[in-house]
Amino acid sequence: MTERTRRPSHPRRLAAATLGVLLAVGALAQPTAAVAQETTIPVEDLVGWSGVAFDGTSVAPSAPRIAADGHTGAGAVEVLLDTGARTVDGWEMAVRSLDDAPLDAVSFWVRAENVTTVGVQLVDATGQTHQSFLPVPASDGWQELTLQSPVTEPSHSAWGGAGDGIWHGPARQVGFVVNGWARADTAQPTARLLVDDLTVRAADAPSGFALTPGTLGNLFTEGDPLAFPYTTGADTVRWTVTDGDGRVVDEGEEDADGALDLTAPGRGWFSLSVEGLAAGESVGSATTTFAVLAETDVAATATGRYGAATHYGQGWDPASMGALAVGGVAQFRDEVYWSEVETTPGVYDWSRPRAEFLDAARDSGVKPLLLAGYGNPLYDGGNGPVSDEAVSAYAAYAAAMADEFGDMSTGLEIWNEWDLGLGGNTNVAPEHYVDLLAAASPAVKAVAPELPVIGPAVANLNTDWLEQTFRLGALQYLDGIVLHPYSYPVGAEALDETLSRVDALVRQYNGGESIPLWVTELGWPTGTNARAVSESSQAADIAKSAVITAMHDVQRTFIYDLVNDGVDAQETEENFGLLHHPQDPLGAFTPKPAFVSYSTAAGLLLDATATGRDTSVADLWNVSFDTPDGPLHALWSTSDRAVTLELRGEVVITDLYGASRTVAAGDGTSILLELGEGPVYVQGEVAGVTASETALTLDPAYLGQAVTARWTMDNRAGTTDRTVVLRFDDGQEASQTVAAGTTGSVVVELPPASALGELLVEATLLEDDVELGRLTARTTVGEPVTLVGDQVALADGSALRLTVDNASGEPVTIDRLTVDLGGSTQTFLDGVTVAAHESATADLPLAGLAGRTDWSAVALVGGRELTASGVVVPLDLGTAVDAAHRTIEVDGVLDDLDDLTPIVPAATGRAADDQSARAWYTWDEDDLFLSVEVTDDVHDQPAAGANIWQGDSVQFTVAAGAPGSATGWHELGMALTPAGPQLYRWLAVGEGPGTVAGARVAVERDDAAATTVYEVAVPWVRLTGVRPDAALLSSAFIVNEADGEGRDGYLAWGGGIAAEKDSAQFLPVRLLPAAGTGGGTDPGTEPGTGTGTGTSGGLDGGAASTAQSGTRGLAGTGVDGTAILAMLGLGALAAGAFVVARGRRASGHRP
Repeated sequence: MTERTRRPSHPRRLAAATLGVLLAVGALAQPTAAVAQETTIPVEDLVGWSGVAFDGTSVAPSAPRIAADGHTGAGAVEVLLDTGARTVDGWEMAVRSLDDAPLDAVSFWVRAENVTTVGVQLVDATGQTHQSFLPVPASDGWQELTLQSPVTEPSHSAWGGAGDGIWHGPARQVGFVVNGWARADTAQPTARLLVDDLTVRAADAPSGFALTPGTLGNLFTEGDPLAFPYTTGADTVRWTVTDGDGRVVDEGEEDADGALDLTAPGRGWFSLSVEGLAAGESVGSATTTFAVLAETDVAATATGRYGAATHYGQGWDPASMGALAVGGVAQFRDEVYWSEVETTPGVYDWSRPRAEFLDAARDSGVKPLLLAGYGNPLYDGGNGPVSDEAVSAYAAYAAAMADEFGDMSTGLEIWNEWDLGLGGNTNVAPEHYVDLLAAASPAVKAVAPELPVIGPAVANLNTDWLEQTFRLGALQYLDGIVLHPYSYPVGAEALDETLSRVDALVRQYNGGESIPLWVTELGWPTGTNARAVSESSQAADIAKSAVITAMHDVQRTFIYDLVNDGVDAQETEENFGLLHHPQDPLGAFTPKPAFVSYSTAAGLLLDATATGRDTSVADLWNVSFDTPDGPLHALWSTSDRAVTLELRGEVVITDLYGASRTVAAGDGTSILLELGEGPVYVQGEVAGVTASETALTLDPAYLGQAVTARWTMDNRAGTTDRTVVLRFDDGQEASQTVAAGTTGSVVVELPPASALGELLVEATLLEDDVELGRLTARTTVGEPVTLVGDQVALADGSALRLTVDNASGEPVTIDRLTVDLGGSTQTFLDGVTVAAHESATADLPLAGLAGRTDWSAVALVGGRELTASGVVVPLDLGTAVDAAHRTIEVDGVLDDLDDLTPIVPAATGRAADDQSARAWYTWDEDDLFLSVEVTDDVHDQPAAGANIWQGDSVQFTVAAGAPGSATGWHELGMALTPAGPQLYRWLAVGEGPGTVAGARVAVERDDAAATTVYEVAVPWVRLTGVRPDAALLSSAFIVNEADGEGRDGYLAWGGGIAAEKDSAQFLPVRLLPAAGTGGGTDPGTEPGTGTGTGTSGGLDGGAASTAQSGTRGLAGTGVDGTAILAMLGLGALAAGAFVVARGRRASGHRP
């Protein structure tokens, strides 16, 4: 669950090579077609082409060749390699000028003979050559290959020019390389590649407005002028600034003069959007982020608690080092590679790491934690050192590093994640690591006695590897214990238990004494991957981890990492950064919200000493500290809630991003404080914290319709009636009088929503004109009429169901609904009317679907265009598990399920030795149920919350549609913890990890029978995207097994949970209708009886029918059958028809 997919610890170095030659060749030919920034270059002759070759020794020009066999037109360029002339180490390349073309991707057509791989070389504006290798599938014909980015292929390397591995467009030239090693049959001396029809793509047309670099990363401190340079041909610029909570804090319009100077909005994280206008028309726009931070003392923060992991030793631009200083986290952890500094035995050359980053660090005052690694080919073949010679050589290298850099470093880390085999190490036994430590630590101490030596930098804290190193005597050689307690996407709260557990283990083997803990890697990736979190959640988790590590008095915390490693939102490894990647459209090194939340926490906690945690309020974290400025409380909640604070004196309240306000509490006053997943900091005397039910919520909202707000006021602790006013920021007011000892609630109608997207409403609570606190509420404003599509289960197979939902108060008419499935398109449903608060559905049977197929649909309703898209996959419902329509009493006692066939999961690992299980899915209109009976001789579950997977527990997934069709899904787990039964959610669609509102869970253990019964009811409204009326979902579950040493195996039904996160490994679950209702088009509905006929595209005739609004049975509507009958001519599908129905909106199933 918690392990991070690692990239190699020592990736390819950006080295000069002889493979690329920048050639002066002809200008770019006129394209035959150009659409926006897509340019196609055919090959009709050799104008603009040149060649170069390598014979294993030297590079020389090579005459280009034209072949008469073209993909289109008369010819193609030929790349012919003859290893008899060029040697097996040689290559041949054809080169084409691109004449400074904007380029983000390039496609081209190839025809190959004896070629398995083609090298693509692109030269950027700095003269830097970027090379990537693309596989060439075996084929006798023409096929199109695409390089999606100049820099993101795993095989990417770069040299020359800027030499930084970063793409600096535009593109000067492209080359196509055939290497001797790329021959499919090496017995044949020749390999031949034809290239035709190049298509150069740029992500966007050139904008008439561009922000230009100014202050590094737009990282400002209070008092700095906020200046944003730009280039434009516009005469006017218009801008909007929003803060981290989505509030618009500044906006305006002014004459264009090349720089936008903003009024400082106070501390915080902000997003800036600017548009250039010429004669009132937009010529382009740009968006960036910026931060306004508190001033910091670099010298103080360079020896403080907090820093960030970096990769300057792997070629990062050291310019980002300045962000550490301005952000108040002036420390970094980086590598000084053994193989680079010792290329001759016993001789050390430190010039490279000095030039790359260590001289810059010394000059700036930012301090490094240095990592001594990894293997050196001079010893043990570059593997992890285990021989006496290699171990001694490593110890000498570590000591030499300490001698060279010890005066500027905060510590020296002995290797990194030895337990995972990082750095190409296969010698992962704990004995090998302790032998290395026993040699290196004394050697370092001999030359730098005050420099902390830390280790073992363990990655997997769920095995006994760390404890084995302690048993073998590692602690006597360490000044600090290194751990990498990743838990993403689970929140930072899991860190508390991990730190307590590791500290207890240290004390167990160290005579009851602690040794300082060092967290040298910890982070949460953002992006679109299933295990990524939102940027706001990353900001909250980074800040919470700073609080929790300070609470445990962790010596150092290094967030992984400072800068995003790429721009692919799907790759978790590229999105851990606190700052954006140098090539991010938002600007190089610009801040993500987490940079500001980390800076805020680091500043407040710099000299803080933990004094305790108040756990009296459920779900509330209230951690207290002493600081030089007085008491400090860090508060947040794992579920949104309000608390009442009893304050005395002057109190400063600071939010997640550093914005502060002062409350003059005098002899004592109470204020209401809303809390969520991010910490709020209270500096001053807090006499008490109590839970409050006071809240403001918003119903789902629709464009152009009034917004319904619900205000609850808590007076349960009151001894007298209270009359309280809620004043909204737009001036509207509401009031209520709440009796003593009770809670009151009122509904407030707010003005109609004027824009789509998130709606933020804020208001002030007042009593006798005295402010009691602030309330905020959010909802999403959607279109009142929407189009959605789901893959559903019918009695005779699966179908694509399209639903038009009408949430408005007026009937609407579907002018037209068009669906494209796998390239076949049909228009249908002309003139069908959908009544207010009802829906219309249409089902397209998917029998005969050949493979995973994209679909898209467009509905024209009242002149508005609605769109939906997705994928459907082939599904044999005969393989689906049937979930009966049955309500389960969630009490830990297995219901009578003998009439249902149980699921029996298979064993993985050692779980088969003493464990078995059977399970049942059931459902009703409100909940999805999972019941599991486990037979296990020992029940072991010491953990809670996010860590329950480490002990006996059940994890399960729920996704919409057929297996593999969902890109986001829900993953939950249930366990009998020391605190009782718990349900925890790791993954969700549209919600964060944690508890599940409205869910019910029960777990009962019978030691005499050696059985454990797990029962859970998850409300459909908490399973966003999963519609029970679709009668289809995909799922998997595992039963984790532990007998005292962590998870050592599991039983599994399906996959995609433990080994990797992959919805394609889930299995289908069909929701059966309630008994006596038949097998209708929806669970619990009667089948239709209306009929009509028609043909299209050679499909057989079919039937269609409609339902009266407000009913679920099917009956006539008075609409001409031909108007609602829709038959798609899809050759890949078996005969089938759209089944059309109308009924009440399923709003209860879509929060």
